[in-house]
Amino acid sequence: MANGFGLIKAAGLPSYGEAFSSAGYACILFDYRRWGLSDGNPRNALFMSEQLEDYRTVFNWARMNPAFDSDKIVLWGFSLSGGHVLALSAELGTQVRATISQSPHLGRSLPFYFQVNYFKLWFYGLLDLLKQAIGLSPSYIPIAARPGVLGAVTRPQALELYLSFAEGFGFDNRVSASAFFRVPAYKPIRTAHLIKCPVLLVAPKNDTSRPAVATIGAGAVIPKSTILHLTGGHFDMFRGGVDYELSTTSQIEFLRKHVPL
Repeated sequence: MANGFGLIKAAGLPSYGEAFSSAGYACILFDYRRWGLSDGNPRNALFMSEQLEDYRTVFNWARMNPAFDSDKIVLWGFSLSGGHVLALSAELGTQVRATISQSPHLGRSLPFYFQVNYFKLWFYGLLDLLKQAIGLSPSYIPIAARPGVLGAVTRPQALELYLSFAEGFGFDNRVSASAFFRVPAYKPIRTAHLIKCPVLLVAPKNDTSRPAVATIGAGAVIPKSTILHLTGGHFDMFRGGVDYELSTTSQIEFLRKHVPL
């Protein structure tokens, strides 16, 4: 289990880990390199290849560890990591027993807006690519910001939602500016049809970050998919949100059906 865009494992994941553990399932939570409690510099630099490699490393470690059943490994992700677990499920085939993907990032075209901040994102993104290519520290932008302010996520209430969700976990509101290019270019949906294991796709109706219609559409191309329809927004499936209880109980039911103890 790893977290979504700009988030660390301490934000929201422990409550799910506790729920799964109480149901009899061992859980491994981790931070990607450069983020949270993991080491690696520069900090808060985002590279899809690294995050996928970190998932593979944990996956392979669990398969080789005699404390776990190597035939019953489940991948779990949320938002950006929801895309990671779909990409890895397609790649790893029958090694993955089941997958749970909450509001997954599926990929989209890089939009164009005739706005000052949009051109600033291009500038800082290109500057970051150049600086990192020659070994300098990244150029950073805020992960979340209010509408009209420079940032990676600037939808209404985005900053408030990020701050409230990650409150108390030392939320470091910055990411390497090249994320502006890397996130849209990353399209896990392209290989979703190759997934062989059962997949639970969690689709909150009022998610403005990863719209439910896209998640439901992914279910149409994943052969063994099930859709969990929720009523809230992007973070409402976590503790304190309106969908938390239904989300956790439904995910445990999915595990009991496809990964019986």
